[in-house]
Amino acid sequence: MSLTLVVMLLLLGWADASLANEWRPHTSVYSYRVEPSGAKAPQQSKTVIGRFQEHKVREGETFLDIARHYHLGYKELLQANPEVDPWVPPVSLKIKIPSVWILPRGSRQGLVLNIPERRVYYYLSGSKVMTFALGIGREGRDTPPGKYWIGGKRVNPTWYVPIEIQREMEFPRKVVPPGPDNPLGRYWMGLSATEYGIHGTNNPWAVGRDVTRGCIRLYPEDIDFLFPRVPPKTPVEVIYQYTKVGERDGKAYFQVYRTRGRNDQALLNALIREIRSLNLVVDLRRVRQLLRESTDGELIPLGSLDM
Repeated sequence: MSLTLVVMLLLLGWADASLANEWRPHTSVYSYRVEPSGAKAPQQSKTVIGRFQEHKVREGETFLDIARHYHLGYKELLQANPEVDPWVPPVSLKIKIPSVWILPRGSRQGLVLNIPERRVYYYLSGSKVMTFALGIGREGRDTPPGKYWIGGKRVNPTWYVPIEIQREMEFPRKVVPPGPDNPLGRYWMGLSATEYGIHGTNNPWAVGRDVTRGCIRLYPEDIDFLFPRVPPKTPVEVIYQYTKVGERDGKAYFQVYRTRGRNDQALLNALIREIRSLNLVVDLRRVRQLLRESTDGELIPLGSLDM
């Protein structure tokens, strides 16, 4: 399949039927555990969730289709498989599905949006959590960090186009009614005291990319699932955590995200701070080497917690 044909099919909203029929809301719920500060048994903490998976490429699939099927962002899948052509991956090739995550810092209630990894964590009662891929603002249009709550919620929202966006339109429009041309999709959840919101999309391929003006996009099937379950006043925290350190089964791990050009020295400094905050004893020279060799989002083992 030529690249030109692929692009044309994407613009038409095409997707491989073998996966499209299987798309469904992401309903995986993960358990976590965080020991209180000063606990004598930190190895009992569990802040790494998910499991490793593989996918055998089918005829006609692209990374866009596969990422959506697994509720991953396009860039997550691309970064996990940098050697594979994302538009024409070889049929029957087994590719990595990066479905393991370290919980970020921040409050563990409501919604926590970690912008650098393009992912939201939805905390439930009983130390349970779900996670969903996001489309985020492009550079210079970042969602402001801070603590918010869910404000107004709208079904089939009308989009009142900001003036600066009207200026960029080939055919400027002040208002876009509900329907297939509306980039807000079917649902909108506003962030308190801001013009930003969490919403669906009429372009699922934008999820996992930096394409918005600061709002947050989810796959249509994921926002369908979340919208009725997230009531007004639900707390929302927007964070920018480029490094994460977590624990599972008595071992420590890290993940990094080089979003917005974060260099390895800045990431190393942040990693060291997190490692020390968890009272982990590791060889920092080895951490530096592991960081250099890591790809974004890759789960990297630091070692056993009792070493």
